[in-house]
Amino acid sequence: MTRTRRTSVVVAAPLVALLALTSCSSSSDDTGDDAASSTEVTYPSVDFTAPGEGIGLGTEDQEITGEIPEPLHVGEITPIGANQILGVEGTFGKLETTVNAIDPATGDITTRVTVGPGIWDPVVHGFVGETPSDPAVLAAEVWRPRGSRGAADFVVSTYSGNLLEPKEAVLPDVARVHSREGSNAVTSDGKYFVSWDDGLYGIRVVDLESGSESGAIRIVGCGPFTWMVGHDLYSVCEDSRELLHVNIGDDGVPTEVGRAKVLPDDFVSTRKTTFAADASKALLLSENGDVFVIDVSKGLPTEPITPIGNAGDDSGRFSENVINNDATRLAVTYTDSIIHPDSARGGSVAKVVLFDAANLAPVRSYSLADIGIESFTSMAYSVDGATFYILGDGAEVDGEAPQKLVGFDAATGNQVSSVDLDGNVTPVTSLLTPEVLE
Repeated sequence: MTRTRRTSVVVAAPLVALLALTSCSSSSDDTGDDAASSTEVTYPSVDFTAPGEGIGLGTEDQEITGEIPEPLHVGEITPIGANQILGVEGTFGKLETTVNAIDPATGDITTRVTVGPGIWDPVVHGFVGETPSDPAVLAAEVWRPRGSRGAADFVVSTYSGNLLEPKEAVLPDVARVHSREGSNAVTSDGKYFVSWDDGLYGIRVVDLESGSESGAIRIVGCGPFTWMVGHDLYSVCEDSRELLHVNIGDDGVPTEVGRAKVLPDDFVSTRKTTFAADASKALLLSENGDVFVIDVSKGLPTEPITPIGNAGDDSGRFSENVINNDATRLAVTYTDSIIHPDSARGGSVAKVVLFDAANLAPVRSYSLADIGIESFTSMAYSVDGATFYILGDGAEVDGEAPQKLVGFDAATGNQVSSVDLDGNVTPVTSLLTPEVLE
């Protein structure tokens, strides 16, 4: 059985003995100096089975039989529940990234999936599942054997089951998946991964079943947002103030369908966008504070799009934004400085405001003290959009500050839960809402 380069295998036999069996060896038919001086090394692997009775993978001691190599047992993951939220652990500069499925009622981590890093930010999508074999996490990954100097492998991997053998789609060497949140998506039927690509200056599509790229199209001056409705992608062409419509065909090939110049002349988008999948509406903030909720449920809008309000605030600069799945509520964070939050001196988040997504009427404003945290980390809505979650650091106790996940009723803004995270290895730096596939 052959393992991929990323799989760690536990082998009981001494490494020296194993290598001695496979390196610098020749058969009776080999002749000459080339055969005698061979340095070929074959690394062994070990078959694994599911744990049986008496094997608890950490909860029950396994009988030691003396068998070499000893049996390797691997369990299957617990599917991500519709009542859970995802937490991505600190990532930048690391070789791997961990995605945690969090029970917001207890703070416990029920499933942990380790994936490869994106080019900059993590490119991660998590999915609600019913069985261990259902897709749990998809990640666009960059594997670099020699850091920035060596050849890199660009892949899109789907993790499920025992997690040792993810299904990989290998991308071309020129692929550079744009890693900003909202710039890539998985079609609701789970067939295609669609992303804006910095190497292509356009859209690249990956067929997740066949494990290969199915098509690409260069569209300079547009992107990088991917608002998916079925197989239809909508995005922004900022210079021309147009909305873009691209269809992903049944063969996975993207085709530009049309454009509509419906954005205001002074529109300049912020770096991130979020999408209300159930309502097919996108939340987009302009750098001047104008807030747009763009409805693409019936295709490209034909009339000029006007903002529902302005997120400007005298107390500080608006920063992160998120909308829930049914597009009834949105939230915006505010820093304690008027300097742009993307600046190195942009200040820290000082408050979070929950708004009505129809007219930007404030529902509730939360200071850090209101939330019960010392600093803000991330925010996200539940799968059904009914609960709004904020993650931050609690008060320091004995030199350690627990990470607190606080839940609020999205309709009223009232607090409904508060738990400390338990089970993550390093601090969670961002929250994600699991996606529901058809």
